[in-house]
Parts: sequence; C-alpha cells; structure tokens
Amino acid sequence: MFLKTGPRTEPLAKDESDRIFGGHFANMNRLARAGHLLVAGPFGKVRSDAGLRGVFVLATGERAAAERLASSDPGVAAGVFALEYHDLVTAAPLPEFLTAELAAEDAAQAAGQPADPAARIRSYVLLRASAGAAAETLLQNHPAVVLCGRFDGTGLLAVLDVASVAAAEALVGTFGGRLGTVVLDEWWASRGLADLAGRVGG
Repeated sequence: MFLKTGPRTEPLAKDESDRIFGGHFANMNRLARAGHLLVAGPFGKVRSDAGLRGVFVLATGERAAAERLASSDPGVAAGVFALEYHDLVTAAPLPEFLTAELAAEDAAQAAGQPADPAARIRSYVLLRASAGAAAETLLQNHPAVVLCGRFDGTGLLAVLDVASVAAAEALVGTFGGRLGTVVLDEWWASRGLADLAGRVGG
C-alpha cells in the first residue's frame, strides 16, 4: 500500500507529532516482528505525486486483513496518513529477507550498537509500468532490478538499484517504449534490499 498525505489539515503540536510518529515507527516494528510488514520505506524528494509519503508491503492477499493491519497505525488514526491499497504479487523471498533483517537488528542491539534507523536505509527508485507481462520479461533478470512483481493485476512494480530517477529514466529509455507507461519515484528502504537474492539465497 502507499501511504499518502491524509485529510488532516491542522498542524500538529510538537508533543502530538512526537507521539504520533513515535507510535508510527513502533507500530511498524510490531507488525514486522509479527511477520506482517515485510518491507517499508518513505518516498524521496523526487516523486510523481507530492502526496506520496511511504510504502508498506504486507504479507497478506486479503484486503480486509490489510485494512485491519494498516488501520493500527497511529498516523492513519490521526488523519496524518491516508492509505491507497494495491495488489502486489512477487516471487521475491521477502519473508526470508525480513527474518534476516530482524536478526541483523537484534545482533546489533546485542552488541551495544546504537539504534539509528536512518543509517540502515538508502535510496532506490520505484518503477511502475503499465505493460505488466512484457515489462516483467524485460526487467526480471536485469542487474539493476532488486525485485519486481505484478502490480494491480496488469501492471508491474520494480525496485531499481540506481543512483537517481534520472538514471532510471535513462535505463527505461533503453527499452524503447516496451515497458508501456512508466512512473518513477525516489524511494528509501533497507540497505539489505540491494542484495536481496544473495542475502537470502534466492
């Protein structure tokens, strides 16, 4: 799902902001440790829609379950975020990836290393393409593609390990329009996502 700017228009007082966003991150950690939240991360500055805030990939194919899990977020409850649901089907081993990520986090904490979520993420580019099957054939084994999957049935979503949206645009240009209509957004997620297949043996 995409987290977007919510309907709330009044500004947050600092104590309320701290409470809501502290709860937001704590809830993400709770969902991840329960095996529900596989991947999450915020959009960057270069994005196709100014309202885009972040991405949650949940381990369920049931819309009702996704709504129940997502509605537990304090930011959603407070109207800071609105949720836009999408279907994603991927062969990427995301549950195994999550297990490895949590184990690494636990090991760092056991070693007394300070928890700094910002140090554990880096930028990628999210690509959405309308030519789903054709785009998947072209991209699934491309060295710049971290993972890809069918998006809302007929489209494709891919995570690109490239330096910028401009670099992603250059990559898309090499396919000469065969990806269909393409939308590109800067996105931040775990550094470990860059070597997803090698890290989990997939």
